[in-house]
Amino acid sequence: MLSISRIKTGVKVANWKEAIKAAGEILVEVGSSTKDYVNAMISSVEELGPYIVITPQVALAHARPSDAVLQADMSLVVLEEAVEFGSEANDPVKLVFAFCATDNDSHLEQLGKLAANLNPETINQLAGVSNAEEAVAILGGS
Repeated sequence: MLSISRIKTGVKVANWKEAIKAAGEILVEVGSSTKDYVNAMISSVEELGPYIVITPQVALAHARPSDAVLQADMSLVVLEEAVEFGSEANDPVKLVFAFCATDNDSHLEQLGKLAANLNPETINQLAGVSNAEEAVAILGGS
């Protein structure tokens, strides 16, 4: 599901915007989206609130499919220190997944695959990893 090149651990950020930017920049670096998509992910939270914080410790940063998405993909940043997104139920966030999709169907497919792998035990294991290889092993990626 996630490859080593799409995971960064020990990421230092000051706030939720920097956390989304860190996860989104991976998608830009690997050629899956443009910086416009990263900005759209941040704007989405500014407009709609912290709906992307789906469970304790986990945010799923995304925006609508657009021309800024070059191919469907997903990234993960494991933050060095958890940050507040403004979610009363699920803050603070330690894991920020960012995903981009070229259409609504692949968007839903990506969400389904990720949700199937995220349970409290997996989340706690991911929150404690020190490198991308450990995260891939937990998620069963390559």
